[in-house]
Amino acid sequence: MHNYSLRILFILLMTQSLILSSEVVNAQSDKSQPWIVYEIFIQSFRDSNGDGIGDLQGVISKLDYIKDLGANAIWLMPVHPSPSYHKYDVVDYYNIHSDYGTMKDMDMLIKELHKRDMKLIMDFVVNHTSSDHPWFVESSQSETSEFHNYYVWRNYEEVKDEINKATTSLDSDNVMQWHEGPLQNERYYGFFWKGMPDLNFDNPNVREEIYKIGKFWIKKGVDGFRLDAAKHIYPDDRIDDTRLFWEEFSAKMRAYKQDLKIVGEVWSSPDVLATMFKGLPSLFNFQLAKAVPDLINSGQINGFIKSYQTIQNAYATAGVSLEDAILLNNHDMNRIKSELQQDTQKAKLAISMLMTLPGTTYLYYGEEIGMLGTKPDEQLREPFIWGDNNFQEKSWTVPVQSTHETVIPLAVQKVDPNSLYNHYKYWIQLRKKYPELAQGKLEFLKNKMPGLLVYVVKSDGQTYIIVHNVSNMPSPYPIQEVTKIISDPNPDVVEGKYTLPPYSSLVLHSVGKK
Repeated sequence: MHNYSLRILFILLMTQSLILSSEVVNAQSDKSQPWIVYEIFIQSFRDSNGDGIGDLQGVISKLDYIKDLGANAIWLMPVHPSPSYHKYDVVDYYNIHSDYGTMKDMDMLIKELHKRDMKLIMDFVVNHTSSDHPWFVESSQSETSEFHNYYVWRNYEEVKDEINKATTSLDSDNVMQWHEGPLQNERYYGFFWKGMPDLNFDNPNVREEIYKIGKFWIKKGVDGFRLDAAKHIYPDDRIDDTRLFWEEFSAKMRAYKQDLKIVGEVWSSPDVLATMFKGLPSLFNFQLAKAVPDLINSGQINGFIKSYQTIQNAYATAGVSLEDAILLNNHDMNRIKSELQQDTQKAKLAISMLMTLPGTTYLYYGEEIGMLGTKPDEQLREPFIWGDNNFQEKSWTVPVQSTHETVIPLAVQKVDPNSLYNHYKYWIQLRKKYPELAQGKLEFLKNKMPGLLVYVVKSDGQTYIIVHNVSNMPSPYPIQEVTKIISDPNPDVVEGKYTLPPYSSLVLHSVGKK
């Protein structure tokens, strides 16, 4: 077991900048401009050179589109050289995959983003590397290699019981994680699979390599990191060591850039997440991402309220300020419209809900046009449907499984005022116009009208009442004189009531006495 005493002292000295940079729950770096982050799988976003694979120049060519949609930041899935299409097994952290372009293209992307007052969050994969990474290649050559201890190696006798259990068990939890390599009597640990060997974070040289990489990209101009597999720095029985590493990591990175956005991927219960915010100031709220479509499909309002309150009650125990990263789907999750029976009106309600909940919002490329996709992962990551034959004739996913035949292309949706795309655009702009929705505190209100979810969001002396009709029937809601409807430019209020169509939303701004 590594001695952490010196690291603890380092953290105590360094974390003041971390604390000072985020003092309020759900705080944004700029209160007038909440972050709207647009996630991009480069390979499927925009192809600039006709080879059937998206690239950085393609992303650059669509920055104005992303900004016009309302997003002010992008999150790029991994950009580095890798043997896999998804690139979550990195071979070289200091370079760009040749399919995507060059470092010159990356520099141009950062420059063009900042020119538009937009930010860049980059996927940072530190739990593991590719088995093709030079560190692992060297590590595998000899037990005396200086890189041998960069990974987790064990004598076969030490782990043979685990190997036998994984080999013979029918329990899906018993996955093979000790893998055979070139060294006859040793096995290496790879949590996900043999092509992704885990780094050994008990080795201070490994930690310094990771900090060096982070500093390199911060100096390049990156504004934040999305941290992949953040729960798995150490095995679950060493979760405290994982927490301690992230505290050290965040302190180190914030020393290079105080306002660096740091968001972690941790698939776990809210009570576990609450214990990790000290080192990971923002975490994806996957339970909320499941609760939203569950509510819309079932109409069970009390179930949603209970789920949301469970999350917030757990987060309240964190003991530190935090930023709730809210989303409907991402590259590992079934696309939101597929989760909603391909119903466009339900998809509209889902984004209206997301844009009226406190937190930092993350959108997944293509959800704004209703792209479809369910597991396996390749079908969640298909080419964006621009409507101009980009990707149509030649694509890395040929044959495309789930989207091209059923989804209305962006070019068509743009000119349709009632399209899902224009609905996304409208509600994103509403959130940016009223940033308190992103920054406030939420409380649910009692409501006797069937099918209506009602809550209030308060921040900086401003009060907003949000009403969502999660039923398939119209439902009236009484409008008080001290409130103003801000979600409908031409509201039809009859006898003091506004009737919400099925699967629609209403936002009221209190203009009365506070």
